Amino acid sequence: MTAIEVALKEGQVLVNGFEQPDGQITASSAQIAFVSAATVSQNLNATGFGGNCLPISSANGLGPGAVTAGNAPISFTFTENGNIFNVTGTLSGDGQSLLNGTYTAESGNTCSDPGGTITGAAVPKLTGTYTGQTCPVLSSDPCQSTDNVTATLSESSSGTLTFSLVLSGTDNANFTMTGPVTGNAFTVQGTFQGQLVTFYGYYEQIYNAQLGANVASLYLVNATAPIQPFYVGTLAVPQT
Repeated sequence: MTAIEVALKEGQVLVNGFEQPDGQITASSAQIAFVSAATVSQNLNATGFGGNCLPISSANGLGPGAVTAGNAPISFTFTENGNIFNVTGTLSGDGQSLLNGTYTAESGNTCSDPGGTITGAAVPKLTGTYTGQTCPVLSSDPCQSTDNVTATLSESSSGTLTFSLVLSGTDNANFTMTGPVTGNAFTVQGTFQGQLVTFYGYYEQIYNAQLGANVASLYLVNATAPIQPFYVGTLAVPQT
């Protein structure tokens, strides 16, 4: 499965001196992210970044698309690593969900995905405190030790995430990274001990068998070397 994270925008048109929605939806390459995912205990959990249509490239985007109202048809195209897919479905009455969606592959795609079903929902801003263990910040794959981590997230109105870390163990430091959020996915950067570091992250729900409930979590990948990204750990909301 592929999770598509998108900052969807509807165009505007001037009507009698006032800006009004024009029913056209788009997203640029910087406003869409693809996450490879698998179903675990009925949850969609990340397994990697970039999507399942390889090779990963910057040829991504959404649009053109059209929507008229809630409880009405919605249609658009999206491009995943140069492969184009056409989507049709119904926008829910509150405008927050894509219902009865299907997608089909355009001829000429190199990706083996022939199409299928697609659903969608609006997501809240990323926020909160998460704890757990990760590889040290400047480690390589596989890492040989761990850090105990407390991460505090805050997303601005413009979609910029502040990712503040308190590290103990191999690293003993406070470290802040910032970067753009696209749905439940984010890319953050910061300078640690003089080196620029890049992390990819994904918000997900992980089933905890001991609790018998889902736990809000963050799947993290070190992408400082973008052609060799590697998983560094998963943080979760502390349970009381």
